[in-house]
Amino acid sequence: MGDRRVLEQRYQNLREAMRTESISRRTFMQVAGAAALAAGLSHNAAVAAPTPGVVRRVVGRQASANTLVYGSGQDISNLDPHTGHDYSITWGQRAVYDSILRYEGNPSELKPLLATEVTGSPDAKEWTIKLADNATFHDGSKVDAQAVKFNFDRMLKKNLGVAWMFATVMDENSVSVVDPTTLKIALREPFGPFESVLPWLFVANPKIVQEHDVNGDLGEGWLKDHEAGGGPFTITSWQPGSTYEFQRFANYWFKPDNGIKPLDKFVWQIIRESSTKRIAMETGQVQYGDRFTPEDIQALKGEPQFVVNDTPSLTPFSIKLNNKVGPTSDINVRKALLQAFDYDAAIEAVSGRGAILEGPLPTNLTPWHKSGLPVLRFDMDKAKAALAASGSKDGFEMEYVYVTGLAEEEQFGLILLQNAADLGITVKMTPLVWPDMVARAAKAETAPAAMAVYAGTDYPDPDNFLWQGYYSKQAGFWAAASWYQNPALDKMLEGARATTDQAKRQDFYNQAQETLVNDAVEIWVYSEIEGEVWVKELGKPYDPIMGGDVRAIGYTGA
Repeated sequence: MGDRRVLEQRYQNLREAMRTESISRRTFMQVAGAAALAAGLSHNAAVAAPTPGVVRRVVGRQASANTLVYGSGQDISNLDPHTGHDYSITWGQRAVYDSILRYEGNPSELKPLLATEVTGSPDAKEWTIKLADNATFHDGSKVDAQAVKFNFDRMLKKNLGVAWMFATVMDENSVSVVDPTTLKIALREPFGPFESVLPWLFVANPKIVQEHDVNGDLGEGWLKDHEAGGGPFTITSWQPGSTYEFQRFANYWFKPDNGIKPLDKFVWQIIRESSTKRIAMETGQVQYGDRFTPEDIQALKGEPQFVVNDTPSLTPFSIKLNNKVGPTSDINVRKALLQAFDYDAAIEAVSGRGAILEGPLPTNLTPWHKSGLPVLRFDMDKAKAALAASGSKDGFEMEYVYVTGLAEEEQFGLILLQNAADLGITVKMTPLVWPDMVARAAKAETAPAAMAVYAGTDYPDPDNFLWQGYYSKQAGFWAAASWYQNPALDKMLEGARATTDQAKRQDFYNQAQETLVNDAVEIWVYSEIEGEVWVKELGKPYDPIMGGDVRAIGYTGA
């Protein structure tokens, strides 16, 4: 490890020297190659290091070959369309499977894919899905209504992955086939944003799935690292911990109308360390990378061939306060903590890469976020007054739980610790692995007083955040670690689900946001600006919905 750091520093020094032409290109080639070798990039022939002087030509060759190499520290751990679900998994699923609808652009818009039309009844309980009549799986068989019903049924039966978006409103009797291109969906309860979750129903070929059924698992074991789809790519190599390679399917039925030439090859390259990933970007071996540190973001920002993402995400970070048990069950204690937290310091802790939240929804979730909410801001005098009005005016000890190794969450805890001390409140910092945090949140008695949580975005609708985070029956789910239970709020969220009228839904969500802010439920900190970087030739590939879609990415020659 020490040798690697030395060589990476030498690489950085030489890169700076190259800007002033104080060394030869041959010398740079030798040391940059050594740095790449030490950094663990040489395990694949595609990562030999050229000099920065030829980066443009490397990118040009990639564009000509229509190949995109994406550098990430996170493996594609489970490709099964109905059990696997996270950021990296989604990239892989969207490469090999088609969904009912798709998201495209930033801000994201719903677009057709397998479905040409989705309509709902005014009460949001009955939905009709009309399918394209030319959609096929990779074996050439039709994607018909019966195949889609099979996938709805499999997803609900597994009750894993994306099922949380569907299972509260659907059961085994919900889906019926009208004709080969038409399905009727009868929901158990109204669900206004039903259209918004349909991009998460990936459709697998029933024949292939059933051929790989082992002891009734419906192909689950096989589908973790194989595909049974009809999407734009097929798998050519699957090397966990190293590379996942996808080749364009020549007979893909869907022709996007976005004017982008489709990629021929997509490679998900595992590179754990941000500095190593930066070198791979600078030497032209990776065209898109994620989760760079602020330091590496700054280094890449200075290079004209790169675009650094500067758009706030739809991923809010908050500190969940236990509303049920302990001192934080007192609204005045919560108000004290909200006003003892320095939000500007939190943004500084992430090098300015974030936007301060104004309530429970990201401020860029348009048109849903309500402006002018009476949010509490950093003010120690008001914090002291709020604590004095509580039942814990003499102070207390509380626990702040965060993900082990996640530096920004630790920094946020230190900000809370420092200012809470001035109120006589002792904050105990407890790092845990995420599964242990989820387990702690499951019961109000074990849920910590404060818990750090990033809430991902599956669909750009308030329901994505407010239902999973604050609906009473969700208490105990990690996103609802605050254990906030309010029947009045439940009625608002139910009302928003019970109609497809957007104006009515907006009214319900405005009331819900005001209620949550007035109850000082938790410390809403910021929406992060995700640390993604790409080469200019890719245009605008950033997607604020969890995981990207290679169907919408290609070299534009920008």
